[in-house]
Amino acid sequence: MKVDGLAVTYTPAGRSAVVALHGATDGTRDSSPLYTHLHEALPAHGVGVATFDRRGEGESEGEATRGRFELQARDALAVAHALEVERFGLWGYSQGGWVAPLAATLDADVSFVVTVGAAHVSPGEQMFYATRRQLELAGVDPAPALALRRAFEDWVHGRGSAPDLESAADEPWFPLAYLPSRLLDEEGRRLWIDEMDFDPRPVFASVHVRLVHLYGERDAWTPPPPAAPNVYVVPDAGHDMTLPDGELSPFYERLLLEEGVVV
Repeated sequence: MKVDGLAVTYTPAGRSAVVALHGATDGTRDSSPLYTHLHEALPAHGVGVATFDRRGEGESEGEATRGRFELQARDALAVAHALEVERFGLWGYSQGGWVAPLAATLDADVSFVVTVGAAHVSPGEQMFYATRRQLELAGVDPAPALALRRAFEDWVHGRGSAPDLESAADEPWFPLAYLPSRLLDEEGRRLWIDEMDFDPRPVFASVHVRLVHLYGERDAWTPPPPAAPNVYVVPDAGHDMTLPDGELSPFYERLLLEEGVVV
């Protein structure tokens, strides 16, 4: 189905539904096994599932909204209302775990929110953590990449001189610095700041429906979550809720069904 130019896959079930929101990278309906799992697991419990291609990706139309959180939130709400169910909630993976709560602050009809691997810090802070951890796991000294990332952030914010990204791009560690290979233009700098300086903490505090955060114990992308009500750590799971053998954690599924989704 299409909703305002968005390509949507919907598995209906009962009077409730969940709309899924994407991580930062692939924004299509089939880009993560987690989306497939939602379609397979929730309808049996009376909760329909809608996944969609992020605007400008896959079969969805319009200007790309990657990194533009409010636009993604409003698209998810448009999909949710098009389902015409009595009750709907939002499920957000990784970066989508910031967007889903934001959507709940924009629409009083949202009944519940579940996040998976959502950081309680800004995207900029989260990426410093992720860069360090990914390089450590690769057996590489993270110091040069972190220094470059810090210099780039300073330049973007007008606090320092431009770093030499093109020379750094030849370094073997550069792909794990998660930086562009060339300096951004003014529009690119503005979009970078809008995305990386987003603070999810006041958004989380403004959600007045059930908000459940799920984290993998082995998550190497997200800083450890705070100890708080409705924050659950899934033993031995990674960022995507898979175990070391590659299987989805059954404890994640149990938490999703027993604590997260409101039927």
